[in-house]
Amino acid sequence: MEEYEKIIVESDEETGADVYNRVIIDVLSDLALGRVLEKVRAYIDVKEPVFIFVALRRFGLPSIRLSDFAEVDMGDYGKNEVTINLLKESYIPQLLNKLWERYGKGNIDHSERSMIIVHTPDYFTEVDFLREMVIDEKIAQINDRIMDAMLRIIPEGFRVRYHQLTEEYILFVASEDPIKQEWKDKAFSIRNGLVKGGKDNA
Repeated sequence: MEEYEKIIVESDEETGADVYNRVIIDVLSDLALGRVLEKVRAYIDVKEPVFIFVALRRFGLPSIRLSDFAEVDMGDYGKNEVTINLLKESYIPQLLNKLWERYGKGNIDHSERSMIIVHTPDYFTEVDFLREMVIDEKIAQINDRIMDAMLRIIPEGFRVRYHQLTEEYILFVASEDPIKQEWKDKAFSIRNGLVKGGKDNA
């Protein structure tokens, strides 16, 4: 979901829709979920109150490379090292495991949260290798990040929730009050519209 026009937020208040559109974009970007979700629809009505979030998941996810979420460069002149400046922190555990396996823990410096330094005498060639290094991610790890995103996106105080998380879609309904069947029906209507490839009329 590189093109964020695929995110549509509906609300009776135009300002509220714009604010939540930005919130969703920021959260999905921070958690590197743009590649996971194909289409996103959200609906918020503060009077009801209800918040609905529906998204389709991509099939056959492309491989994630280190250069997709970090800047990789040679260290300062005279230093046998490669610097990895992390732009997103979603893949740090997987990345560290791969770095430890290739270079050994003693050659990996992660004293700063957003910076990793790889000490290697072959820094001149390793910098290109590292840029193309593929970071594998399991479905369960993706689902954890999706749940984290939902907790950040759902309005504060909307503690009553209903959700479905499948291989095809994500569906969340949240409110301060008990979840109404009509809200679920609306969410499923939005989902059906996305699955059919058309715009929902919710």
